[in-house]
Amino acid sequence: MAGVSCRWLLALALLTTCAGAVQAADPEACRELRARRDALATRAMEEELALVRTFRNRICPRLARQAERANARDQRYEPLDYASWNQCRLEAERQLERSRPVLHRNRQAFMFYSKVGAELAEQADRISAAMKAQGCP
Repeated sequence: MAGVSCRWLLALALLTTCAGAVQAADPEACRELRARRDALATRAMEEELALVRTFRNRICPRLARQAERANARDQRYEPLDYASWNQCRLEAERQLERSRPVLHRNRQAFMFYSKVGAELAEQADRISAAMKAQGCP
């Protein structure tokens, strides 16, 4: 009987130790980390969009200006040739990919070509890893 009791106590001690090691993440800390990560990721994406916009403006400046002025809400815009605009967008992306190296690929496999965008995305990825390590949802 003594052998059974010892095994039971050992199992209970092991379960208690394991349960203590898997503590729930601090919700407030997780919220703060998520907010920092999201802000960095947003800024990274803004940098990449600005870079693509530069390429589009170079390739098809008239369409780019027309698209920027378009405001569907007040319906005061020159009709946009969406097929041409789509071709311009695709060509801008192709030129960007040919002319610049990928500096960072984030966890969602999005490619960053701008130095600032890549740095911000790397910071966001480090925070995501920290969140995961801390058990944040």
